[in-house]
Amino acid sequence: MPPTRAVFALLVCSGLLGCTRKPQTHESTAPGRGASSRSAVSAEPVSTPSDAGAEAAPSAAAAPAQIDPDGDDDPTSTGEGTLPQRAHFEKVGRPPLALRQICDLTPLGDALYAAHALQPLGADGATISRYQPAEEDKPFTVAFDWNRPGEPAKGGGAGQGFLRIHLIGGRLFVPDADPPYNGFGIADFGTEGYVFLSGPGGNFAPARRPKHRPPGFPSLDGQPGAAVLPRAYHVLDVIRYRGRLYASTGSVPPKEHAWRGPSPGALHVANADLSRWSYEVDYPYPWGNGVWRLTFMVRFKDRLYVGIQDYDGREPNDFLMLTPAADSSALTHEDVHPVRVTQDGAAQTLRWYTDRGKLYWIAWGRDGVWLRVTADGDHWTPITLPPDLGAPTDITRFRDSLVVLTERALIKLDAQGPTVIATVDEKKSPFELRDTMCAAPLGVLNNELYAGGQRKGALYRLVGDDG
Repeated sequence: MPPTRAVFALLVCSGLLGCTRKPQTHESTAPGRGASSRSAVSAEPVSTPSDAGAEAAPSAAAAPAQIDPDGDDDPTSTGEGTLPQRAHFEKVGRPPLALRQICDLTPLGDALYAAHALQPLGADGATISRYQPAEEDKPFTVAFDWNRPGEPAKGGGAGQGFLRIHLIGGRLFVPDADPPYNGFGIADFGTEGYVFLSGPGGNFAPARRPKHRPPGFPSLDGQPGAAVLPRAYHVLDVIRYRGRLYASTGSVPPKEHAWRGPSPGALHVANADLSRWSYEVDYPYPWGNGVWRLTFMVRFKDRLYVGIQDYDGREPNDFLMLTPAADSSALTHEDVHPVRVTQDGAAQTLRWYTDRGKLYWIAWGRDGVWLRVTADGDHWTPITLPPDLGAPTDITRFRDSLVVLTERALIKLDAQGPTVIATVDEKKSPFELRDTMCAAPLGVLNNELYAGGQRKGALYRLVGDDG
């Protein structure tokens, strides 16, 4: 099946696609077959010692220093003080050009940046908004508009969603999830994707006139612009790993001259001046008939974890784990290890999050949406959440606590189990999980916790009810 702009359907079909490597399967507690289709309800919560106790525990040998810190962004403040015991979500407002869904929230300086989509990979609409609470008269502004008004819509006249905003080296990186017309012929090969880079202050170069073409190339000295990724028709995430910048894509392999052939997922690596990102490694390999995309990424214990999406839903694995040698300066097929954690495979990664030596994974599989955790990167444990509060959509540290946003609540996680901090009273929750590409995000700015809405692109803030 060629890469089309059809709306992504839930991957619920049965059957397995042959794989070139035997999948690894690691889960300490397998989820029950009778689990809710929207919530994790059958596994025991994780109980772990305190951070202080873990640090004091003796070890047989000191672990080698990590090459990369865990995570996917530059460090940012998670706030100070204590989490309220009871709170509620308050609507802050709806940014201009907000579209329908907020897919990611990332702070930079005094502003919170939001990635917007109307229907990811399915309908035209892609904007970045900026929220600056100190600007009381006009807190919301448009940081970047990729809607391309007035241009021919055939083949997708605008970007079809921004799914991630990453703060890397003090600049914002925004992958173009589904570029107009599969590219504008900037690269030698017709199919191409883009990564939009801001300047150090969060400013983006506008689309170029006439005809709203991508801005010029970015530069190392901070000039904003659009990097081009030849052979990519979707660009879903960006990460820095082993001193290089990688983008996860759905792509055309190098030996194919037309995009209607095999379409594996791929990782592209940035060149020295950031202008062009080259196809480096792919999955599956050898290529098969069908369409794959590599999705969201995270660093953990010097490994690179990458989500997989198989358009036909036949993929037997849940994600990829890349383990290059410590002295490696590139990624090869030998570094790529497909991993299966769920019973049926083909789980869609919604979020990765690292916190205090643990990796958390929210994924939507055939048995529902689950939050899982691992301490070693290999063995996973599902975390029980209250079944009546909907599916988990994001997880982050806020002030002194680790919190999970679900469709109908904000939940605190600790060794005693989940505690509900806030609930959603509206009949139709603004945090409803609609698809696997865009889940309601959390973000922290100026000691406040924010959540992105999924109905009208509104921004919400957590307000404490204590005292």
